[in-house]
Amino acid sequence: MNGEEWSRQRKDNHKEVERRRRGNINEGINELARIVPNGTGEKAKGAILSRSVQYIHHLKENEARNIEKWTLEKLLMDQAMGDLQAQLDEVRRGWAEEERARKAVEAELAVLRARLGKEGGEGEGDGEQGDGERDAEGETRSSKRQRTE
Repeated sequence: MNGEEWSRQRKDNHKEVERRRRGNINEGINELARIVPNGTGEKAKGAILSRSVQYIHHLKENEARNIEKWTLEKLLMDQAMGDLQAQLDEVRRGWAEEERARKAVEAELAVLRARLGKEGGEGEGDGEQGDGERDAEGETRSSKRQRTE
């Protein structure tokens, strides 16, 4: 290969490389034209690139606003969850206190019933225990029942 052929081959190679480069650029611009909303319908490459830059800025601003909004919403949600957890803990404490009080009252009631049963059994003489409830005249239900039979 002489110098002239080599020079022509080199120019042809450069032209092919440059053609591929322009093709890639045009494909990219055409892709941007498809993706970016186009209010004006302009097809010029410079206009497409300018619109693309504006659209990217618009998207970044929206992203920043959304991040700020979601951060605030998350903080409010976390605060609400904390408040609800505190209320739940308070209800659980109240429930536990009521449960302890109920058990104490049940135990006291059992003691009183047992004591009343001993007193009622000694006074009636037939071994039947009264239910402990007395009416206005002082009679128990079981003594009234015996009298009516």
